[in-house]
Amino acid sequence: MTLFKPITDFFTIVFDKLHQLIISVGVTDPGWAYVLAVIVLTVIIKTAVLPFSIKSIKSTRKMQEFQPVVKKIQEKYKNDPQKANAEMMKIYKENNISMTGGCLPMLIPLPILMALYYTFMNIKGIQGVSFLWLPDLAGKDPLYILPVLAALSTFIPSYLMTKANPAAESSGMNMMPMNIGMSLMMGFMSLNFPSLLVIYWVVGGIYQLVQTYFLNVKPVMATKKEQEAEESARIDQKNRFVMPEEYDKKKKKK
Repeated sequence: MTLFKPITDFFTIVFDKLHQLIISVGVTDPGWAYVLAVIVLTVIIKTAVLPFSIKSIKSTRKMQEFQPVVKKIQEKYKNDPQKANAEMMKIYKENNISMTGGCLPMLIPLPILMALYYTFMNIKGIQGVSFLWLPDLAGKDPLYILPVLAALSTFIPSYLMTKANPAAESSGMNMMPMNIGMSLMMGFMSLNFPSLLVIYWVVGGIYQLVQTYFLNVKPVMATKKEQEAEESARIDQKNRFVMPEEYDKKKKKK
């Protein structure tokens, strides 16, 4: 608790301000007021860490560009792993590629989640406040709907991100067990988390899903379309050179 206290105190102040703001605009239902405050807080947090995610994506794409070079180094020094690692580090350093840039956005949500856990535990106003099927936003979900949504909102964005990473697919790495494991872990943890905290995670997962589509999936789809168009143009150009020759052969036969 001491470790997260500064962050917890900060989130408590921000959450209280957001909750008061939502009430001031005319939301009188206590459940909706708290849930809307969580939604706004989630959007603020996710938007604040968005630059780290963009940096991570750029770093990952740069690493993908140098995958052919890395493979050549691994083949060249296959009997000397230390030399291969040294050469790869040299290439990454020369091209400003960060090895940790892709991991940071994955680590940031966890301390935030723990800080919010203590934040919502300390907000006494949510005790006994109901929302839709939830009898108490400070308690567990009796119907287990939120844990299922938490698992799905963790799995789907990570699955799409894996599919949008050509390097992972081409290298033969199977990320599916890790994605499933993370999703099941979040679903299991959500069984004992306050419902308001799980709502934060689910909303964050939806935000992550939209972010993954626009920053990962859509650019990859656009690149694939460009490559297909270029390939189609090459085939058309090749056919233009081949067809006159075939036409001359047919003409001679006649």
